Amino acid sequence: MADHIRKQIRDIVAAQLAGLTTTGDRVFVGRSRPLGAEHAPSLLVYMRTETGRRATMDRPPKSERSCTLFVEGRVVTADAPDDLLDQIAAEVEARMGDQIEDGPPRRILGGLAQNLVYVGTEIIAEADNKNHTGGIRLEYAVTYRVTEGAPTATA
Repeated sequence: MADHIRKQIRDIVAAQLAGLTTTGDRVFVGRSRPLGAEHAPSLLVYMRTETGRRATMDRPPKSERSCTLFVEGRVVTADAPDDLLDQIAAEVEARMGDQIEDGPPRRILGGLAQNLVYVGTEIIAEADNKNHTGGIRLEYAVTYRVTEGAPTATA
């Protein structure tokens, strides 16, 4: 059986974010990935919520879904992490912007999505006696459409 569209979206985003200058290939799908105490800058890709509505009355009907996609950068540094977190955000935002191909038909996230919109950013920084840890969470709204009862293929 094919994967749910949400998994397909997470996987394509993780693949597209691999190879950024600051985080390299340290891109992981899921928010609970354990990272070592002094890990290199890394990205986590995950979703938390989704809403849906019936978009057509065809038989079978189509459902338009909007999910919240998070791309979270995590760092451990000897100094305050703010500049490094902003560098990660700049790289992620540029690459995510590349996921929207112009021209009819618009292809977003390899054709999986109808829309991709940056929503906001949350920045967290803490320090213990030895290191500073930080995180930057970029939030995107992703809209896609499926046939009701068939969540593994776009409609």
